[in-house]
Amino acid sequence: MTAPARRPGGLPSERAAGGVLAAIAEPGGKVVEVVAGTDGPEVRLRLRDADGPHLRAPLHRMLTAATGRPWRIAPAAPDTIHLHPDAPAEGAVVVTARCGPLGARLELAFTSDGLLTVITTWRNDSGAQVTDVAAGLLLPLPTQDAHVTMPGVLYNDNPSSDPARQVPHVGYVCEEHRLPIPAVNAAWDDRYVSLFAHPEPARAQDGTVVYGSLGVIRNPGLTVAAMTGVIMFDGRPDVCYVSKAEVADQPIGYRTLDPGETLTTRHTLDWGPVRPRGFGFRTLVHTAPRLYHDRGAAPLSPDDIVRLKTTAMDARWAGDGYLAYVGDRPGRPRSYLYGWTGQCLKLARCDALLGLDRDEPERVERARRAAGFYVEGSASPVKGLRHARYLLDDGTWEMFRRDGADFVSSRAHGETIADLAALALQFRDAGLPVPGAWAKAVEDAAALFWRTRLPEGVIPLGWRPDGNPFSPMVTAAGIACVQAMLGAYRLGGERVWLRRAEEVLGRYHRLHAATFERPFAHATLDASGEDKEAGMYYFLAAWELYQLTGLERYARWAEAAADWLLTFVYAWSPEFDTGSTFERRAFAARGWPAVSVQNHHLDVFFPTSELMEFGLATGLTRYAEEARTILGAMGQGICQEPGDWGFEVPGEQGEGFFQTNWQRKGEANTWNPSWVIALPLYHALRMRKVS
Repeated sequence: MTAPARRPGGLPSERAAGGVLAAIAEPGGKVVEVVAGTDGPEVRLRLRDADGPHLRAPLHRMLTAATGRPWRIAPAAPDTIHLHPDAPAEGAVVVTARCGPLGARLELAFTSDGLLTVITTWRNDSGAQVTDVAAGLLLPLPTQDAHVTMPGVLYNDNPSSDPARQVPHVGYVCEEHRLPIPAVNAAWDDRYVSLFAHPEPARAQDGTVVYGSLGVIRNPGLTVAAMTGVIMFDGRPDVCYVSKAEVADQPIGYRTLDPGETLTTRHTLDWGPVRPRGFGFRTLVHTAPRLYHDRGAAPLSPDDIVRLKTTAMDARWAGDGYLAYVGDRPGRPRSYLYGWTGQCLKLARCDALLGLDRDEPERVERARRAAGFYVEGSASPVKGLRHARYLLDDGTWEMFRRDGADFVSSRAHGETIADLAALALQFRDAGLPVPGAWAKAVEDAAALFWRTRLPEGVIPLGWRPDGNPFSPMVTAAGIACVQAMLGAYRLGGERVWLRRAEEVLGRYHRLHAATFERPFAHATLDASGEDKEAGMYYFLAAWELYQLTGLERYARWAEAAADWLLTFVYAWSPEFDTGSTFERRAFAARGWPAVSVQNHHLDVFFPTSELMEFGLATGLTRYAEEARTILGAMGQGICQEPGDWGFEVPGEQGEGFFQTNWQRKGEANTWNPSWVIALPLYHALRMRKVS
């Protein structure tokens, strides 16, 4: 074994006493040591003033390379590990090893801002071409019970996901381009370790793009794996998650190396204290801006988005509301749909905002008519419970369906009632008369939400037509109903609704957000697991409570939720296969939110303007800046003239953008429910004034 790497100042006393073979450190207190171990040299990551290391792993178990399919973990031979003095600069540690047919070189060095760069190079020294190579960097964790976050796809093993549906769980290694922040965070015992990738595309002769892969496996304990492209699902190599709860055999990511050819990857390691351990994801969000500097695309100004989306909204107006869908689609009759994909009252709010701003009374009247039609026609025999859809051609109201039965979704109902309250407040603030029936509808619904709570104190997933909870399952779906309670307070001034909203959100906080052991889930109606939209309503409710009460705890709750939501937002922009729509149109994923652990695509459902307002009001300007990036990203894919992006009406936009191997990578769909008009229009209307 050769001499250890040098470090200015050294750690001479520790080397003498603790068998330290090499050490590097940075001014903030992070220390990397290579120490002698019973199974060969070990890497030890620690903080200078902390008791014990954050992570300690034999070097030979940190490197793997094997050939053949299916791929497997094949650690380096222990007796081939060598420390080298030929670091490119002082303050670096260089290790070489032999991994099967490949030689491996591992270089560790701190950057000026205290993050550890890990450069790994594999070289074919065999003299012959080596095919089906699967190589990688491994971080064996000293626990079987870490809280693991893989942004957008894995949150503490996705504990709320329907066990009957296939979704990612530990034993999952996926393409880097599937991860909004290409990283894995593992937290345990009040400490965390994060491994970030620096994705580098490899474009094959046929124009397809291959990236590396990241994940967490059991080997036999928990191991963070940064591979050169191979994948795994539920512990099965070469299995890809390709659509909603669907997998397929896809042996991707294998590499071929000619004699003397090398393959190099770069990663960043970060570690430190975190409490509770479920907050480890926040370190990813705060570190990512230091590593990824893609500013994203903004092809349209907020004014452009307003102009185009207004055109699309006007095309949806149908006399008493806005059509949820256009065209002839099986099972999608002409209808007004309230909440979720329909957003009829969100569009009414947009019309009112435009009408009041431009002095266009016909728009204000449309908003009034849409809200009045809903209030007058949607009631069910149960006070406060309302139908969610009106079928124009049949002239009838209906509820959603779930498991073959009529069902009123708490997410959709709460969202609609909150929008009705907000519209009434818009009218009142503008000096316009507000029908008493609107306020009564809001209070009746709020009373339903309060009196039908589950024993845990939260609102059920939904209700049966008789007003009883549809299911005893505890979910975050009903958090939107807290906003409806706050709407009742704002409209009527009765503080009981403020107290009740605080009580209910406090229950949700204790269940989901105090530790994030069981994150937000079950807000989407076409999925069943952890999803962005469930966390979105918690953020909105906490932010509104902070505005109403000034209590700092609600600002802290909103900030934590904002960070969780931002794990779904792309911090970088993958490249796409030659000839794909995204490649031809220079589509940039930076700023786009992904959907859920089940649906791995991009969409515009996000509290964009509220995130900006929160950042500006609290002085946390990074959130406002991120909100502007998000709105700019959402300007992509909007039809600007007939035929653009597959639409005939300007302002139309697809519901799904596919940035990874989930459905059609590099393409967008033309499924355009009216929420794809409502959300960008609403946020652009509110944000352009601030801009």
